[in-house]
Order: sequence, then C-alpha cells, then structure tokens
Amino acid sequence: MGGRRLILIAAALLLGACNHQQPEAPVTVEFQHTGCGRNQDTKAADYVTSQLILEYTDGGLLITRTNATLNCSLVNGITCDLSVQDGVIRYHAYVTDGGTMKCLCPVERMTALVSGLRENKEYTLEYSCDNSYRPITFYYAKGLKVTFDLSLYLE
Repeated sequence: MGGRRLILIAAALLLGACNHQQPEAPVTVEFQHTGCGRNQDTKAADYVTSQLILEYTDGGLLITRTNATLNCSLVNGITCDLSVQDGVIRYHAYVTDGGTMKCLCPVERMTALVSGLRENKEYTLEYSCDNSYRPITFYYAKGLKVTFDLSLYLE
C-alpha cells in the first residue's frame, strides 16, 4: 500500500510541474487593399521593392504589404486566409477569382489587422502572396514596428 501511495504522489508532482499553456484566443482579421493600380501593362521589373511591415497597434498586429504584383484578373478582388496555431501565423493573400491574364496589377498596399494574439510572445509568420517567402520570426509586444525587404526572403 505504501508503494502505491508513493506512485500517486510522484504522479501528482509530475502533473503539477508540467507547463500548461492556455490556448490562444480566437483571432480575427480585418483585410483591406488598395486594388489594382493604374498601369496594368507594367512589367515586374518596373516595380519598387516590396516590403512587409509588422506593427503592434492597440487593435492587434498590423501586417502591411507594400508594392505587390498580382495578376490583373481581379474580377472579385483580393482576399486572404490566416490562421494561428502553436505560435505560427500562416497568412496567404491571393486574387479571389478570374483566371489569369497576361498582365500584372500593381497593388500599392494590403493590410491585415490580426487581433487576439498574445502580447509578449514570439511568433513565426509564414507569408505567401505572389511568391512564397521564408518564415519571419518576431516578438509581439508594444513598440514592435519592423520592416522587411521581401526580396531578401524569397524561397
């Protein structure tokens, strides 16, 4: 009987020592974009550097993409899919519908405001849009505002 009690005490100590993290709050996303620019015949080489900006705001994490080049068949616009699991944010922006045409669309700015993330936590962003990019790891806390040159993160 004494051995059984010792096993139960040891099991209770082990369970108490485990790091139980609360699940992340459900995230919400507000996505906006400037739409297709004026010159749809522009070649990709004519565009300026595309950047990804991560910024802490009172409303959540603001992810801003500048100077994207998408196919100009924006019949139903641009949208995004975003999920957060185990500290990884998967964010994919894409042309909703319309097939592909032989022209490019300069999209000056796309933003996604992501609320529900935990402050003072490290996250990894897996971002894709017109290309796939290497993951970006950042610490989400007040004062965050970092800019990435996406040409350096192409896969």
